[in-house]
Amino acid sequence: MERRQVSRRGFLKSTGGLVVSFSFSAPISQLLAQSPDLPAVEPEATQLDSWLAVAQDGSVTVFTSKVELGTGIETALAQIVADELDVPFQKIQMDWGDTAKSVDQGMTVASRTLERAGPQLRQAAAAARQQLLKLAAARLEASAEQLTVRDGVVSVAGNQAKKVSYGELIGGKRFNLKIVATGEGWDMKVAPEARAKDPREYKIVGTSVPRIDLPPKFTGEYTYIQDVRIPGMLHGRVVRPAVVNSKPSSIDESSIRHIAGIVKVVQQENFVGVVAETEWAAIQAARALKVTWSPPAEKLPANKDELDAYLKNTKSVIDMNP
Repeated sequence: MERRQVSRRGFLKSTGGLVVSFSFSAPISQLLAQSPDLPAVEPEATQLDSWLAVAQDGSVTVFTSKVELGTGIETALAQIVADELDVPFQKIQMDWGDTAKSVDQGMTVASRTLERAGPQLRQAAAAARQQLLKLAAARLEASAEQLTVRDGVVSVAGNQAKKVSYGELIGGKRFNLKIVATGEGWDMKVAPEARAKDPREYKIVGTSVPRIDLPPKFTGEYTYIQDVRIPGMLHGRVVRPAVVNSKPSSIDESSIRHIAGIVKVVQQENFVGVVAETEWAAIQAARALKVTWSPPAEKLPANKDELDAYLKNTKSVIDMNP
């Protein structure tokens, strides 16, 4: 099988640098806010600040390129980080799907997110915890071995009055800590040098907690991709042939001139699409555009034997089992 995984940088090189970024989470911490006048810089996987940030109130923002598609991964990933950092689950905020703020962790695919992104965020959180304990040890004048953490507050064992919170240690500031990160996408290994918790110490992972994404969906406040509106926004629809492997031999653009708001017809090899000022205009144009399609150069298998031969000789674009 042929395996193909495209990085964000490689994608930008091949497409001329077009970036479309949608963020559906709460406003980003001022810590990592970027000026629109500056070119976007891909976050460095070797910088701990690319993975999480601690606010002055002790809440933790986690940056991930994974997206919530209704499977509950936003909640599950938050549980992993909360357990590793010893902070309340309610204090974890997931900032997801924004390519300007998160390391490219590969596609969001089925259970692959927990399998691969889970360990990545766990190790990043473990590295953060070690650094926070180091800072606390200096502040409390104690060794790291004497320290315990509960709900984001570090205290000296046997002297609970001697304590300091994560927010007091680093709230609103950068870690400025370099970590090890090798590989890319979902194969990336993050901070293997950090010692993560023994799973037997987990208090949140494996328990039932309220799904983060559900309340706004119930109340209608959730922002779906269809709800996004930006100045000058255009809408597109793909015009498809009746069968696979067909190519457009002619396109009659006059067939949609009567539809208001049409911007252009796009054709590239066997791809045909329409662009319009409104979604409804794009839908109408895609339905009305007259395209003459060539007979398919390669016919689909007509029986089981032909299908078996076809699949055997077809290369996979992505190997899901590396």
